[in-house]
Amino acid sequence: MPFPDILNRLDSWLEAHAPDEFRTLNPPATAAQISEVAENRFDLHPELGLWLARHNGVSTWARPGGPGGWLPGGHYPLAAEGMRLGQRDMEQEVAWSLEDESEESVIGTTAHVRWVPLARTLSGVELVVDHREGPTQGAVLEIDQDAELWGVVRWKSVAEMFEETVVSLETGHPVVTALGREIRAEYVREDDGTWQLVWR
Repeated sequence: MPFPDILNRLDSWLEAHAPDEFRTLNPPATAAQISEVAENRFDLHPELGLWLARHNGVSTWARPGGPGGWLPGGHYPLAAEGMRLGQRDMEQEVAWSLEDESEESVIGTTAHVRWVPLARTLSGVELVVDHREGPTQGAVLEIDQDAELWGVVRWKSVAEMFEETVVSLETGHPVVTALGREIRAEYVREDDGTWQLVWR
């Protein structure tokens, strides 16, 4: 299915069934904001650019309890600026690891100069898009230090991640986590009166 159609289905489902989550979605990023993510370091993956041209992540201030974590596992999509800052942080982490000769435990494990953060959870688990040349180029990787997941491929592409999310939301079909556990989204009422998608 074409990626724009997947994003149309996502918008339609959220607007109809999870309006509080839909309201956290930002309007499109500008062309300048999108180009600044990689800023001549490498070519930003087209699917990542298409997503940002649809929604510039979510508003972290849109709900009292934090941003909308409606991607599987409770991840919330970052805005272009968050992606840019996250990529620069990884560049710095790689540079420091080279200085103190700890690169084997950092590069391609917790950071890489060609990884762009896509989403994260409130507890710090990250999804990054791999921009390295090779078989995982364009794949969505997961970094979860508590679970000792170091750049594990979760989805082969950004489009695949969103398609599995949409299908699960529409049908209730479970998503399998990187640790092999099945999770489904539930729309639950929070203490502050808002509603939130929670993956359990």
